[in-house]
Amino acid sequence: MYTSVLGGLLVVVVLGATSLWVLQDARSRVRHHRPVVATFGGLTVERPEVWAALCLLLVVLFLPLYLVARSAQ
Repeated sequence: MYTSVLGGLLVVVVLGATSLWVLQDARSRVRHHRPVVATFGGLTVERPEVWAALCLLLVVLFLPLYLVARSAQ
């Protein structure tokens, strides 16, 4: 039982840390006039808070998208 609780806690901590890193990194890039921008399906994502929220909700999809958009800048 404790293993499943610790495993779930670990997932939450990793998701939170990843989203906080994305938020910090995206804000830093905006300050340096190099925002991370991606457009898909008619939706444009450019605000650091939106990137962080999307990574928190669907890290498997949006973290790789963030990293690709980041390297393209």
